[in-house]
Amino acid sequence: MLNGAAAIHYTTQAEKELAEESLGLTRGAVVPLGIETELLNGNEVHKEVEAKALSSVKAPYVLVMSRLHQKKGLEVLLPAFLSLVKKPEFAKWHLVLAGEGEPSYVALLKHLVKSGGGNGNVVFTGWLDGARRKDTLRDASLLALTSYQENFGLCAVEALACGVPVLLSPHVNLAQEIETAGAGWISAVDDKALRETLTLALHDHNELIRRGAAGRVLALRFDWHNVAGMLAQLYETLQRGETGNA
Repeated sequence: MLNGAAAIHYTTQAEKELAEESLGLTRGAVVPLGIETELLNGNEVHKEVEAKALSSVKAPYVLVMSRLHQKKGLEVLLPAFLSLVKKPEFAKWHLVLAGEGEPSYVALLKHLVKSGGGNGNVVFTGWLDGARRKDTLRDASLLALTSYQENFGLCAVEALACGVPVLLSPHVNLAQEIETAGAGWISAVDDKALRETLTLALHDHNELIRRGAAGRVLALRFDWHNVAGMLAQLYETLQRGETGNA
């Protein structure tokens, strides 16, 4: 099926290169995933959330918004963060884990927090959706996605659309584009590297703002209107019989 395809759709350039190098494929086309246009309006306020005071999370906080799974590198991120907030200059920071996972794994993460003395700095919100999810995303100071593998990383693009910079591992296939745009930080998934990168990011409020602004510009590329146009162009090209790399 792959060899006979008129085109193979990838969501990132890195994903395309990895697949083509390992499988000897050609005819790759990169069309990213899209994000809601509404997220790009960072000034929007959800009145119903404001009135009901649904969010109990205290700012400033680093946000993890994904399923809680071993591939996300959380067992490395948590100790790195907990060691940082023991220092007086970072004691005000929180880490918000917004997502669900296997109960045994979530219990393991909570044990790491307890043994690391971070019960007051780490918040498990469970799965968030709707207005509460968007507000939690918009109010974050930094989004962390320290996965061992991500073909795209939609939550990272959603954060950028809200003006929130990101901390990614190099195994997130959007990492190179985000680093080039100056929209975040890239760190290896090990304790020392994450501690150093978190220190850099959380120590400089102005740099968080600057990289968040760069991220908002980059996120415009992922607006669904733009993505739909790219998809339409790809299919029109194929309809004309113009195969080959796109």
